[in-house]
Amino acid sequence: MRCVFLLAAAVFLGGCVTSHRPLKQQYDLGEFGVSHHGSSGLGVEVVIPDVSQPSWFRTRDIFYRFDYAAPSRRLHYATSEWVATAGELITFRLREVVADANEGFILPAPTDTSGYVLQASLEEFTQVFTVPTRSQCIVQLRVTLWRMAYQIVAQRVFRSDIPTQTPDASGAALCLASAVTGEADDIVQWLSDEVARAPSSNVSP
Repeated sequence: MRCVFLLAAAVFLGGCVTSHRPLKQQYDLGEFGVSHHGSSGLGVEVVIPDVSQPSWFRTRDIFYRFDYAAPSRRLHYATSEWVATAGELITFRLREVVADANEGFILPAPTDTSGYVLQASLEEFTQVFTVPTRSQCIVQLRVTLWRMAYQIVAQRVFRSDIPTQTPDASGAALCLASAVTGEADDIVQWLSDEVARAPSSNVSP
């Protein structure tokens, strides 16, 4: 009987500990906000597949590194996380920004041999501490523009290094969100330039 009582007490205490475990603070990229492009009128058929990402980014962790002490060691905040993986967040923001510049028009999947495919691969999405009290966020995307017929039109690496307002998880989230939106704007401008110079561009009337 004593053993049963002790076991029941242990289960009860364990349940209490689990139920009082603090929830993680969750972050996203914020609202897209006011258009940066106005009526730029890309007017092209464009597919934006899900952003590809390496295996270590397939998590909701907010990553950081101490470059001044252990630059090869990737850490993450214990009490903060993203609402989705980095690839999912960037996919959504990139589609928002391109649709805004393209009169709301993007395609979920290729339809025929016309138009373009804009494929982005995530290479870095991390807060980096240069000293204990100062950090910056780094976002790096490799973007490839294809014709629907699987012909590469162009490829470019977009990279942002932006100081964080505060050297913590909140500062990292705000900074990374700003960097992603800024890069998405740059990608739209690059897309516009490449479509304009591509031969036989399929531009809608």
